[in-house]
Amino acid sequence: MTFLDRVLKVNTSSSPASSSKSSGDPGTIKQVIEIMLIVIIAASAGFGSILAAIGTEASALSPTLFFVGLILVCAAIGIFAVLAGVGGGVIFTPLFMGFTNIDSYIIRSTGLFVATVGALIAARPFLRKGIANIRLLYTAAVPYAVFAVIGSLLAGYMKTAMGPASEAYIQGALGMLVIGIGVLFVLKKNSEYPDVKQVDPFTASMNLPMPYFEDSLGKVVHYKLKRARVALVLFCGVGLMSGLFGLGAGWAMVPVFNLVMLAPLKVAATCSKVMISIGDTAAVWPYIQGGGMFPLFAVPCMIGMVIGTLIGTKIMLRVKAGFIRPLIVIVMFTSGIRLLMKALG
Repeated sequence: MTFLDRVLKVNTSSSPASSSKSSGDPGTIKQVIEIMLIVIIAASAGFGSILAAIGTEASALSPTLFFVGLILVCAAIGIFAVLAGVGGGVIFTPLFMGFTNIDSYIIRSTGLFVATVGALIAARPFLRKGIANIRLLYTAAVPYAVFAVIGSLLAGYMKTAMGPASEAYIQGALGMLVIGIGVLFVLKKNSEYPDVKQVDPFTASMNLPMPYFEDSLGKVVHYKLKRARVALVLFCGVGLMSGLFGLGAGWAMVPVFNLVMLAPLKVAATCSKVMISIGDTAAVWPYIQGGGMFPLFAVPCMIGMVIGTLIGTKIMLRVKAGFIRPLIVIVMFTSGIRLLMKALG
């Protein structure tokens, strides 16, 4: 049995009582930290090989080295994204735009593609268990998807009309947005089960709430929603940013569902994942038609993201992942500052 198998199957033979405490077992935590260090080292080597390949002449590029390096990097991004509770695109896009010379239009199209792949993996079980509110999805996905497509079309227009100058504007705007996301991660205080005392008439008329069975409580959870009109307007802006910058917008959707509409946190998180799979699937097509999808870049990124998401999900079941969140904040601030520096330069 390999080291990876030992980590992912740790404590599977233990009794239910001991497995319930496995997340706090020092041995388990130590093994998880070890695998995270291995992933970081491998991803760093992969990212270094990508930078080295970009710095060489086109005739000297090694497709195999480039392919393997991208898989390693995106696998690490997938693991960190799952443990931090964010979509892979919000890490992928600023990281590659800030620290590589790859065309930003290709990076943004691939970022949407990567976010869609990760969301599609998670969408099916959420819908099957009934945690993701299908009524809420039908309502919120319409403005999100429409404005995500508008954002993608705007990105193509800027590339055509402004040429290389659009790179600086996109990098500067994305840098400020990414730093804002980092601040949001620091300040955000989600409420697991918000208490809604009064529902406004507009939200009540839409009949959005759908009860679901909560395994951790062993009962059906009934909840109420409010401020649907405000949320619909916010989803328009979230979709526009997602399509324009090539970001998975889970970092913005969860606060809108949870803090604005006061949906339970689990409902907010699952609806966010499913909505990304709906809206970003539509938003990626203008990028494809504009020539932004490069298979040698997109395919290994997708493979790495799938591998990282599956590994991260298994790790998350065995250890509390709060320790990874500060690392994501550091990545956000570092990438944001780097993007601002490139834009000013």
